[in-house]
Amino acid sequence: MKKNIAFKKLVIGQMFANIGDIIYTIAVVSSVFTLTNSALAASLAPVIMTVGTVFSGLLTPVLINYATLTDILRKTQLFKTFILIGLAVYLNLKVNNENLFFLYTFIFSISFLDGCAEPISRALIPHYAAKSYLIRANSIFSTMLQIVSIGGWAVGSSLLIIFSISGLIWINVGIFAIATFAFWYLPTVSTTDNADGDRWKHLISGWQEIRKQPIIFTIVSMDILESIANTAWISAVVLVFVKDVLHVSENWWGYINATYFLGAALGSMIVFYLNVMVDKNKSKVIVISSILGGVITLLVALGGNPFLILVYSILIGVFLQVKNIPQATILQQKIDRNKLTSVYAATGILNTATFSLSSLLMGAVADTLGVNVVFVLSGILLFVVAFIARNKKELLDN
Repeated sequence: MKKNIAFKKLVIGQMFANIGDIIYTIAVVSSVFTLTNSALAASLAPVIMTVGTVFSGLLTPVLINYATLTDILRKTQLFKTFILIGLAVYLNLKVNNENLFFLYTFIFSISFLDGCAEPISRALIPHYAAKSYLIRANSIFSTMLQIVSIGGWAVGSSLLIIFSISGLIWINVGIFAIATFAFWYLPTVSTTDNADGDRWKHLISGWQEIRKQPIIFTIVSMDILESIANTAWISAVVLVFVKDVLHVSENWWGYINATYFLGAALGSMIVFYLNVMVDKNKSKVIVISSILGGVITLLVALGGNPFLILVYSILIGVFLQVKNIPQATILQQKIDRNKLTSVYAATGILNTATFSLSSLLMGAVADTLGVNVVFVLSGILLFVVAFIARNKKELLDN
């Protein structure tokens, strides 16, 4: 019963934290663009966020040996709230004279704290959910966060029309405060490996686990391939696809993104209701979902009716989410819970770096060979993921 309550608090806290992150991103990108009237300056904001996340991912395995997991989660969310208050005050005082360097500093600081909190939040799931309940727990966690993703951007953009940027930041302070409150009452969870003071050992611990354990290496390899495949769905590629292939208005770019997230939410719900079957057939579910995702992606490459593309977008979201939940659950079931945070921090860095580099590569492919080729490559990569999962069936199921 206590575990169930703790898991609910974790989900609620993470939902509000994610809502706050989305609204904060909208506010700071708008602030930078308003200050500079430069698309390049505004686009630097997400880059700085990525850099901050990568830096914290490197340091998180060290931090968890000096404080409990829950204490780090609480403090990072609390510090994010204080930094946001500072940003709101700064924007109020410097209405027409903001300094770009200070704005970027605020952005980096919050992203750094986010990068610490994200792997810890995911690593806490097996502490607050029984092993037999992990599939359901992961599907609930994913469903709630996908719903936040669907609504957060629309709500945040609408609020920006009603409120000033500083007003939006103040609203966000309240949202972050709710997340902090939820995290503050989580049962304390710590690692049991705090006695060893070798910082270098802790720094590379997650990377060593990936290298040494075949199950982790296999899952991470599949994650990286899917991360590359997912770059077909980044805004820049979808926008080109909408204009050059579908020949419809830019509004369809938003529709495709929204239906993708809707599909992901539906996929999480499917796994929730079929959790027993999925748990017993994890490798089979991963293989079938990857193949179906690859087939649908190739159909997208053919173009066609825009409404049909929306259906494909929903199906892609469904199949990839149905694949991802058992894949994530395997890690939680097979890895020592005390090592999960370090592994998540390392995989987070790998996925972020892979996604960033492949986004540039796929953008170049879209420019030189055509945007359809990007979706063809994405579909092929999902077939490769299915091939790996089929070949490693015993490893994934045992």
